[in-house]
Amino acid sequence: MRFGICTGLENVNRLAEAGYDYIELGVQRALIPEADETEFQKIREQVAAAPLKPEAYAGFIPGNLRVVGDNVDLPRLSRYVETACRRGHELGGEVIVYGSAGSRSIEEGYSRERALAQIAEFLDMAADHGEAHGITIVIEPICRREGNILRTVADGLAMAKRVDRKAVKALADLYHVWQENEPMQNIVDAAEWLEHVHIAEPVKRSYPGNDDFDFTDFFTALQKAGYDGRVSCECKFDDFDTDIETALQTMKKYV
Repeated sequence: MRFGICTGLENVNRLAEAGYDYIELGVQRALIPEADETEFQKIREQVAAAPLKPEAYAGFIPGNLRVVGDNVDLPRLSRYVETACRRGHELGGEVIVYGSAGSRSIEEGYSRERALAQIAEFLDMAADHGEAHGITIVIEPICRREGNILRTVADGLAMAKRVDRKAVKALADLYHVWQENEPMQNIVDAAEWLEHVHIAEPVKRSYPGNDDFDFTDFFTALQKAGYDGRVSCECKFDDFDTDIETALQTMKKYV
């Protein structure tokens, strides 16, 4: 397995010093899909000089750019996704995480089936751009505390199978799995579709090693699934410089 942190580019040197393999940046902040090339060029130059590549990106779609509902602007969404995939690939990226609960949340009274159809339509469009630019879109389940659709790994797997495109895969996030009390077997069942992983100490959503939480079941499920890819810490830190070392040591204990 390879380990990274979801954080800003300003922390990339420290991650490299601590022994991480990559950094996971935010789409909206790092790829700025609706900004012009002149503005993006500054980020391109920073990444070119960085010791680690941003192999993955989260924070995909802003909440005001709806994927579900009566005000979906597909042409704008398509332009946004194409730019994100193209720029992400330019910087060395391979994965973009689609959690973005605000973009896909269902308003009261809106048809759940219609919402699922709209998400599938969006992901099919995103797959066109992903396949063109060597980017995989991974579906992040968001627990009921933060979202109201696609809440479990099983839900994400079902959507990935529904879209059935090589550029659309599943993600497992321990925090959301734990909040939903989801069986670890669901991660094993997603084996063929599992492309990315997020981790946190799931009680406080803190960094691995901050508490006595036992990650054995989670890593056992990943190993049973044959997963040997990226694992990104998406969590809170108390003292970033110190805590990232604790997190890396903790995760490596379970592999």
